[in-house]
Amino acid sequence: MMEHGKPAARIVERVKDLSYSSDVAGELARIVYGWKDETSQKKPFMDFWYDVLQTTRKRYSLEQIPLENLIMVEQTIIRNLGIVIRQEFESSDEEKFFDLVEVVKYRKAQCLSYAMLVYILGASLDFSVLPLGVTEIVLPGELPIGAGHNACLFKLANDCMMMVDLGVGPIMSEPFNLEETYSKTGRYWELKDNENPLLLDRRFTIEDKNWLLACVYVNMGKISKPEEAIEYYDRALELSLEYADAYSNKGFACEELGRLDEAISYYNKSLEINPKDARTYYNRGYVRGKLGEYNMAILDYDMAIANHNNFPEAHFNRGCVYSQLGGHEDAIFNYNRAIELNPEYARAYFHRGMTFTSLNLPVEAILDFTRVIEIIPDFAEAYYNRGLAYIKSDDTLKAVEDFSMAKTLAPELEEIIEKLLVTTQPQIHTDERR
Repeated sequence: MMEHGKPAARIVERVKDLSYSSDVAGELARIVYGWKDETSQKKPFMDFWYDVLQTTRKRYSLEQIPLENLIMVEQTIIRNLGIVIRQEFESSDEEKFFDLVEVVKYRKAQCLSYAMLVYILGASLDFSVLPLGVTEIVLPGELPIGAGHNACLFKLANDCMMMVDLGVGPIMSEPFNLEETYSKTGRYWELKDNENPLLLDRRFTIEDKNWLLACVYVNMGKISKPEEAIEYYDRALELSLEYADAYSNKGFACEELGRLDEAISYYNKSLEINPKDARTYYNRGYVRGKLGEYNMAILDYDMAIANHNNFPEAHFNRGCVYSQLGGHEDAIFNYNRAIELNPEYARAYFHRGMTFTSLNLPVEAILDFTRVIEIIPDFAEAYYNRGLAYIKSDDTLKAVEDFSMAKTLAPELEEIIEKLLVTTQPQIHTDERR
């Protein structure tokens, strides 16, 4: 073991507590103990901060300094720790950087690994650090649908909290009283003041080190095939029985395997724990649609939309269900909303065009199929269906042009198109063959 202060041994211990090898633990300690400069009197930052913190705590216990001085020192150390971690580990969106093995190898991190680093190093400095499972970040609606997020709380000597979130911002907040700032519903702490003057994450669960390891298993599941993924999700649930995302992801893996009833049961369990999870409502709605439970599917898409203000796919799927039920006006309303939220949403234009065709509105259908082709120039079915709309508009020349392109892009359509042309416009068909 390197000759350093107590934090070095604690780093190794906490990394191994997260089921990583001694090699990974030792490499992280080696990296961290390379952090030093003149401000730390050439001592490693971790030893310098630890010594300052312990000295200040002792002076406070001896009534040599007021509590405010201790809090100020704690804040300074926590902020400096966050700044250095963010400087030394480059932010990356690559999937693999949730894993400490990759983090220490490449010195890159994402929100989960940032939270792990903050937890490991903060606890090694003798702070009380609480991992957070964040479901709504600082800006409402900005967390991508289905994305997990992670941060930490530090408990200060006066029982106030500091939030550290290096995945967004980064956030290194001013101290706040948890119960005055948040209300608790079930397992979730929810911000009371929507104005959010302290720029805090808005909704989260407070977790422990076992949950951090469970997060690693969930992320392993996300990059695995369904059968193996289920094994990872089960391992996560052994560590954290109330982990909503693990149930939701297990449901999705069952769905991929065609085990739809099981998928529904896991989605139900996830939503019992986290009743504001838009992604899980969406996925359950999709499965219910496949099972022919259309009215229940609509209710799930309603809830998905209610819990996320920018969810074009939920509007689109709800439109498809209304179309299945013959509710064309409701379908068009939902396709419109999907397109408002995502003007490049080719499938929404296509299905709206198909609905216009069903309503015998060929001009509107042509406009939508044209937009689809602008977005996806090799979409054979868009050419084919625009051709049908042109026939209804008595523009057979343009119809033939579209059918020709459709056959080029999808030769399997040739027989269907030839029969159609023989039935509807035999003369055009003859000329085209010549």
